[in-house]
Amino acid sequence: MQYTLLITGSPYQSKACHTALRFIEAAMKKHPDSIKGVFFYEDAVLIGNQIAQPPRDELNLTQAWQALAKQHSIPLYLCIAAAVRRGILNESESRRYEMDQHSLADHFQLEGLGTLVDLMNTTHKIIQFR
Repeated sequence: MQYTLLITGSPYQSKACHTALRFIEAAMKKHPDSIKGVFFYEDAVLIGNQIAQPPRDELNLTQAWQALAKQHSIPLYLCIAAAVRRGILNESESRRYEMDQHSLADHFQLEGLGTLVDLMNTTHKIIQFR
């Protein structure tokens, strides 16, 4: 069975990103191909901000998600509209808005809601964390 994860909870205001990360780690141990993709929406897109710095004594969630994506080749999608609204830009969006820098962390991609619909249509279940 393949899953799509939809995360809508802020990494700083809820435990959604923590809980989803633990869920994926557990799922990948039993079924390595069980996660097709993760779509971050609403305030959850803040997870993809490469310049956010959590306190040193806290888990760096962005780095944890990056390591997971790299290790298991799981695509991490940020809703482009929600991300741009919150100042998270990749290189092409940065040029589009005539900015000198970008803030999208490695292993995250900006995508539209069509990507979420495609994930939903090609997996068995969608699980939301908020």
